[in-house]
Amino acid sequence: MLKYQVKSSGLTLRPANRASRTSSSNSSSPCSISMHSLLDDTLLGIPTTSRSNSLLSLNSNDSNLSDASDVGVLKVDTRSVKQCTDYKTIRVTNGTTARHVVEKFLNTLKLTCRDANLFDLWMELTTRASGAPVVTLLKLDPDARPYELQRCHPMGMSRFILLQNPSGFLVRVHDHNISPQSNYKSLLLSSQTTTIEAIHIVLSLNRKYDDASKYGLFLATPGADAQIPDDVSLVSIARLCQPDQKIIIRHVDVF
Repeated sequence: MLKYQVKSSGLTLRPANRASRTSSSNSSSPCSISMHSLLDDTLLGIPTTSRSNSLLSLNSNDSNLSDASDVGVLKVDTRSVKQCTDYKTIRVTNGTTARHVVEKFLNTLKLTCRDANLFDLWMELTTRASGAPVVTLLKLDPDARPYELQRCHPMGMSRFILLQNPSGFLVRVHDHNISPQSNYKSLLLSSQTTTIEAIHIVLSLNRKYDDASKYGLFLATPGADAQIPDDVSLVSIARLCQPDQKIIIRHVDVF
């Protein structure tokens, strides 16, 4: 289990000596962010308390639940992602990562066509210093384990917020080869999103559920084209595209 020492300028992570849980040593420590620079009206625009209008996925069978002994509930404020919601609740384990929580909520909110790399899970901590409340907002690493972090604090002294990163880059992918009725799809992608992840998004937008390995993205020019490797950042390619170049998706031969 992790313990924290909170200061007014941020938060310091101190792992405690405990040999019985090896999983906690693999989780990434969240970086500390000043509350005054992030938690303002323009970023969140929401109060610090939440109203319940939905309790979802509590009875769903999560494949990760059978692999961990500690099972609990995680409540996440989702209003900044989907305005018609207040918060959503899912069942998690001490091994559930922040990345899995983001993907779970995008599926619950029916936002599966969005780039998951553009969404981050934040943890809001409330402590007291000299009798006054001190609030700190932390951006969790994808490998961080929010349920373990929640258990480190008294009930009601922490909460989680799902936010979209505003640094997305618009990439146009021409998809007429796989959907004749379509010309192209405009994808808002993170600079970390790979070609194969972009292919999954394009297939989801076209409601195709084929194996993504059967498709490839190509940088096309009037004279020739070249396939973009699956593990390359698509945004890095799109930024270098010339006016006569375009990115297309089509079937590839799988041997």
